[in-house]
Amino acid sequence: MATHSQQLFWRNHFYYPLAAFILLALLVELTGIDLLVADYLYAWEGGSWTLKEAWLTSTLIHKVGKHLSLLIALLLLVALLQSYVTQKLQLWRRELVYLLCAAGGSSALIGLLKSLNHASCAWDFSRYGGKTEYATVFHELLHGSGADCFPAGHASGGYAWVALYFLGVHLQSRWRWAGLAFALSVGLIFGISQQLRGAHFISHDLWTLGICWFFSLLVYKLMLANYKIKN
Repeated sequence: MATHSQQLFWRNHFYYPLAAFILLALLVELTGIDLLVADYLYAWEGGSWTLKEAWLTSTLIHKVGKHLSLLIALLLLVALLQSYVTQKLQLWRRELVYLLCAAGGSSALIGLLKSLNHASCAWDFSRYGGKTEYATVFHELLHGSGADCFPAGHASGGYAWVALYFLGVHLQSRWRWAGLAFALSVGLIFGISQQLRGAHFISHDLWTLGICWFFSLLVYKLMLANYKIKN
């Protein structure tokens, strides 16, 4: 039987986030927030995606940002390999594997879903200078009528690091909030930048965050939930 603390954990990390995610996803779908925000950004940029190839959004945040996320993963991989020859790192091998599996797995899952799903980028729609008649994400997913722009791959380079929060929960560390703030901040920056370029809608980023959160939670359950903290 689950203890009170376990019930509290799953309430705060699964049931409440799931309810919030479903509510927000329905809100975005039913209120047309995707269009409202995209319309505003498109008009603000002068009736075209002026920032699509801008240095800040295209080079710094998109290209360099992607490499930064990959660099963090690479450093974790190096640390994991080093754990086989270094006594101190050996004690943290499971945690290193968790971060790589949770963060790397989240990004890989987003990439897989992008290749399987068919939902268009904002710039694909005639409303924003493209050739396709606008349809909601749900409509395109049901009919397979769009391009491969859903979920948001670049935003996952930030949101995937919600794994840092779950590692902090495992370690009972106050630094878990810093890890969560880092993941959400980077994910937001990546996501907003892509919206400014016309690559994604708000709903794409919302789904990306949800997928990353629940995937990291699943890997936490499999790898860390019943694993004793080191003294």
